[in-house]
Amino acid sequence: MYIPSHLEVTELDQQVELIREYPLGTMFSYNGGKSRLLDYFKSGKEDDAIDSEMCATHVPFCYVAGNSGTGPGKLIAHLARRNQHVELLEQSPNCLVVFQSVDSYVSPEYYPLKKKTHKFVPTWDFGCVHVYGRARIIRDDPAWLLEMLNAITDQEEEKRPDEANRWKVSEAEPSYLERMMKEVVGIEIEISSMQCKMKFQQDQPPVNVNGVLDGYSKELDAAKAQELSKFTRKHYPRDL
Repeated sequence: MYIPSHLEVTELDQQVELIREYPLGTMFSYNGGKSRLLDYFKSGKEDDAIDSEMCATHVPFCYVAGNSGTGPGKLIAHLARRNQHVELLEQSPNCLVVFQSVDSYVSPEYYPLKKKTHKFVPTWDFGCVHVYGRARIIRDDPAWLLEMLNAITDQEEEKRPDEANRWKVSEAEPSYLERMMKEVVGIEIEISSMQCKMKFQQDQPPVNVNGVLDGYSKELDAAKAQELSKFTRKHYPRDL
């Protein structure tokens, strides 16, 4: 990933924080032995088996820390048993998972200095984490699947404000849960490396950054504006 040095975040805790706040990752993998994708680019005709070469799946993950608590750790999730990505990962386990934070278009009109110089163009602010690793597909292991489902469910239910009404996997009717689990396989990604980019106005003077935050508060819904403000203030290198 292209990351200018002033936008790079190397601290593991900050990388993991984004993953846990925005756990819906896009998992990519590639099987170099296939040529369906190349054929598509050459002919413009989509083949039903195009995913047999390059595949992407959108799936919520749970991050599991390494044994030492400081290593890169693992990602766990589940996929539909019929998902063609399962077979591709068994053939070529190397993969990339991309997580992205809240994001927004930034208009030059937000910048107070624009009126003086007119030397500004639109941009887009966002944060992302790229996770590289090797996937292991876990089939027919109910104990592992149940542990994974509990971890992901608890991760998300704990974000709900009404603690008394947080759902637990144990509330599902046992035979129904058993049937559902037979339709999925587990996936465990041993992380080899992680990259993180936080692009939130770090190269702008404070007057312009405050203008952006003001623009967010006026034009976006309150929750999104608040989340963008949180990221911007956290990663801006000076006081605002």
